[in-house]
Amino acid sequence: MTGGYRLGRKSRNHIPARLRAALDALDARLSPLGRYGATAALTAMAVGAAVPLHMLMRAMEGLPVQSINLLNQSVVIAVIAAPIIFYARDVITQLQKSRSRLDEMSRHLAITAEQAKEANRAKSAFLANMSHELRTPLNAIMGFSEVMKEQHLGPVNNPRYLGYAGDIHSSGRYLLGIINDILDLSKIEAGKMSLESAEEFPLRLSLEGSLAMVADLGKKYGVQVIGELPPQSVRLLAVDRMIRQIMINLVGNAIKFTPQGGHVRVCGEALPDGGYAVAVEDSGIGMTDAEIQQALMPFGQIENKMTAKHNGTGLGLRLAKAMLELHDGTLAISSLPGRGTRIVLNFPASRIRMGRRVAAA
Repeated sequence: MTGGYRLGRKSRNHIPARLRAALDALDARLSPLGRYGATAALTAMAVGAAVPLHMLMRAMEGLPVQSINLLNQSVVIAVIAAPIIFYARDVITQLQKSRSRLDEMSRHLAITAEQAKEANRAKSAFLANMSHELRTPLNAIMGFSEVMKEQHLGPVNNPRYLGYAGDIHSSGRYLLGIINDILDLSKIEAGKMSLESAEEFPLRLSLEGSLAMVADLGKKYGVQVIGELPPQSVRLLAVDRMIRQIMINLVGNAIKFTPQGGHVRVCGEALPDGGYAVAVEDSGIGMTDAEIQQALMPFGQIENKMTAKHNGTGLGLRLAKAMLELHDGTLAISSLPGRGTRIVLNFPASRIRMGRRVAAA
């Protein structure tokens, strides 16, 4: 029974393919005849099939076959079938042309997609190589400027020189931060950033360290930073450096785009599925949906009244999203112009433990 059922299924699956092959073969023979010739040939085939069938049915009924009846039936079939066949041939021709165009477009899209992938890989490799090349002289610049700034080799009697050395050192640190961001993003896009160094740690410690790093920035711009952090019992399995960088980028951006007197709040909340959410909320200038999409693009910067006040490459939000996704998390943004922005980091349950340790992945 079972074997017969499978055979029947297999046979039914093969019938459409065989029928399609037969129809394709017939179409190949008819195509050289043109629209009118193909229509005439198919009409003749319809008449040729109908007349013998009519004769067979009359014979089975024991009725005589009259020539005039056969002629009349042939004319009726031809008159009815010819327009239908002609229209069907037109539709088939149009469908074939459309299919050819779609096939051609698919080939072009496949080639374009592959070229885009190659260009992206080449871009990532170029940025990584350039960043590596820049880091060596930049480290030297920072090292020598720090020596001069701290006067390790003797006093510098000109205070303007000391000021210049400090400016060189701070500019070098800024450039090094940009280079490190480019390197990290290039590694993630190339699939070379791993979580081999992931370990379990209290999420609160990482968030506290991040907020400490941006505390001076908040004071500088007159923005209050409020931390409503999770308890020590919430533990996260992740790369601590990446989590800190995510938070520094997000909180730093929130501070920069919040007017003086505003606030930035960082809070945590356990999710029903066992995961954990960390939110960064600000009372800043906010964004439209289009601006959110632009901000998530690499090097995407939004032009607004606060942009001119702050330096940046537009990598912070994109890098934070990429690093979070590397940890199987998701980033959600909600914002309204003039009403502030809320960014939520959702960590999956597989990386969260409440009050007990887990083995590193």
